[in-house]
Amino acid sequence: MITLKEEDFIAKGNERACYVYPKDKTKTIKITFENNNRKESKQSAKEIKYYKHLLNKKLLNWKHLPKYFGEVKTNMGDGFVLELIKDYNGEISKSFEFYIKKNGVEKYEKELKEYKEYFLKYSIIFNYGMMPKNILLRKNSEKQFELVLIDGLGDVSHFTILNCIPYFARRRINRRWDKFVKKYL
Repeated sequence: MITLKEEDFIAKGNERACYVYPKDKTKTIKITFENNNRKESKQSAKEIKYYKHLLNKKLLNWKHLPKYFGEVKTNMGDGFVLELIKDYNGEISKSFEFYIKKNGVEKYEKELKEYKEYFLKYSIIFNYGMMPKNILLRKNSEKQFELVLIDGLGDVSHFTILNCIPYFARRRINRRWDKFVKKYL
């Protein structure tokens, strides 16, 4: 069992929290926190299932997703281990929402185009949890950035069999992308 401490805390969403992995500062552990009105996180179960799907698909390019390292037990409950997204200077990357508020969305048109193309190329399905606060902007240098989805991976719809067919997966990705742009950008 891994012991998580308050000093390992990074951030918290509606039902989950992220902590720096105490044994490896390049990784994070995502757990469902207590008193979130749900006993178990359906969100975590869907995300883990989708990460396993990507591993089975032998996804090699994790540029816009944190790498997945499996499930763990912690003193705060079950969790799963992901790559901790950091900037070139070693700082934990900030949300895309932060940078949009600071610089406007126009500055990141190139990154958004590349981000969308990634999901389409690899037929990676994201859900309605993909919003600017759930995307990190990783700085690879002062002028080179990439977007990384940290929450909202996988499909929340009940009928997912068509996601296995690239044509239908791309259609779903394009529809969700259009909703994402309309709602948040």
